[in-house]
Amino acid sequence: MDGPVSIDEFDSASTLYGVLDHDRVWTHIPGGAPESAQELVERLIMPGRQPLLIRHRGTVVGTSSYLFDEAAPAGVEIGATLLAPPVWGTGVNTAAKTLMIDAAFGAGARWVQLRTDERNGRSAAAILKLPGAEEVASRREPQIVRVDGTIRTSRVFRIPAPPN
Repeated sequence: MDGPVSIDEFDSASTLYGVLDHDRVWTHIPGGAPESAQELVERLIMPGRQPLLIRHRGTVVGTSSYLFDEAAPAGVEIGATLLAPPVWGTGVNTAAKTLMIDAAFGAGARWVQLRTDERNGRSAAAILKLPGAEEVASRREPQIVRVDGTIRTSRVFRIPAPPN
């Protein structure tokens, strides 16, 4: 990876929309690509979610979110990660997730969870590069319908907080 990665507050929907305007980005995303920057905002800004921008060398290259579940307050999920294809395989994803994981543990989370579509081998491989990541479940998710109309099965990974 060439240059620093940073995580910032979500404030740039139009820039992000342009960065993610690649069909391959949306292959495993229910609903496919949004039709507008406004639709992207509507997907990202919702209760229980804190979307963030991922920057590489100061330029927006994607987004990821903290997903909060009131039924599991001891931890947090990191998900809804979308990156521009030019940064795939460069280490940007791992660096961004590491920053988010460290911040979650710094805020007191006891675990961090990540999920990906069972068909998304690239994402699963990236998750497994994270220190301490272990696959803990495979979960059929009938509420998530893929673009091709099939029901998603997710691979679920969890990273425990480091010992004090």
